[in-house]
Amino acid sequence: MSLPTPLMNRKRAEEVMLANGVVAMVLCDPTNIYHATGFWPQTVAMGQLGTTLAVVPARKTAPVILITGQFHHYLFDLDEAGADGPLAIYLYTSPSPEPEGGAAPPTFFHPYPGGTPDPFERLTRSSTLQQLQRNPAYAGMREALGDALSGGEAGGMVAYDIALPPALLNDDFKWCLADPMLRRIRMIKSPQEIALMRRAAVSNAEAAVQSVQKMSAGCSYDDLRAEYYAETVRRGGIPLFLMIDSVAFENSDGKIREGRSFMIDAVSHYAHYHGDFGRTVCVGEPDHAMRSAMAAAAAANEAIARTLRPGIRYHDVMVAGRDAIREAGLKMATPSSPHSIGLFHTDEAFKGDVLHFAKDDHLIEKDMILSVDCPILETDIGGTVHLEDLWLITEDGCEVLNDTSEPVIRI
Repeated sequence: MSLPTPLMNRKRAEEVMLANGVVAMVLCDPTNIYHATGFWPQTVAMGQLGTTLAVVPARKTAPVILITGQFHHYLFDLDEAGADGPLAIYLYTSPSPEPEGGAAPPTFFHPYPGGTPDPFERLTRSSTLQQLQRNPAYAGMREALGDALSGGEAGGMVAYDIALPPALLNDDFKWCLADPMLRRIRMIKSPQEIALMRRAAVSNAEAAVQSVQKMSAGCSYDDLRAEYYAETVRRGGIPLFLMIDSVAFENSDGKIREGRSFMIDAVSHYAHYHGDFGRTVCVGEPDHAMRSAMAAAAAANEAIARTLRPGIRYHDVMVAGRDAIREAGLKMATPSSPHSIGLFHTDEAFKGDVLHFAKDDHLIEKDMILSVDCPILETDIGGTVHLEDLWLITEDGCEVLNDTSEPVIRI
């Protein structure tokens, strides 16, 4: 049995929601439900929209409410939610003809006559019945959602991520889109999220390094990509992509060649939280231009480690990386560009809170986790170069989350 733990930083959520005049968010997307409650809604991810919802009150002291079907609670082995915990669970069944407006009785598997009682099934059944004793089932999703929002301020604004909540409750509330607020909330991580990001960063970097070290000249880029995917899965992660030698699409016909160095950019996620790791792979001895390019990336990355702290902005990081290259006497270009990372590879608010991606010059704050890209934007240097790590912003500086001992991988 398990009871999910909400992952969202509720202090940050309260600040963002109140600043936007929002009393609650109703979330339908599976990733947003997971962020709010810690519960992964399998049926929603399968395409059954609306079988599970999450309601996040603006007040951080109020519990997040997970609304799901009674049979789903039973089937997915959820424990009952305590009276004073950070998560409340509202279960629904279906309308009952008697009494009118009431909820139908709960549904469970039928015991096989004369069979041996299954102790695990009895445990999950007992947990569901205890939950229903604490909070009886609703006649449907609409009734559960209406009750979850009944404690909000009269006339308050409710934010939603998918159009289902306004369709369920019609004009009973004022509505606005939650997506811009969710992106701002996700930029500041909770302790639970930081723990997951540590695991994701380490596992992703290890998978990338191990996969490269199994390669040799003559292997294909597809060989390397398949090995990275396998190493990721061995560590409990799910691969997203591996960019090799600036080639992002799969089934490319690239080959690892003696004398040519190439970049990798590896992205995977663990428990839906993403790792992002970039390195240069040297096949044989690099020539002078390649050595200069790798030195430039290293100079930028070292400057980033000295610069990252609360109170500065993204552009300050970019300037620090570029200045470090110039001060090293190297004429090489790099963006040294930060981006927030978490439930998505690029997990940050868009400029002006527009709905399409527009890069903003964000203020860097404590408990952000940033990736800073340091590819070298030069050609005719004997290959491609990249250096990228994950950084947790601390009280007065930063902490790197993955191993940085080998900025270059040699095979």
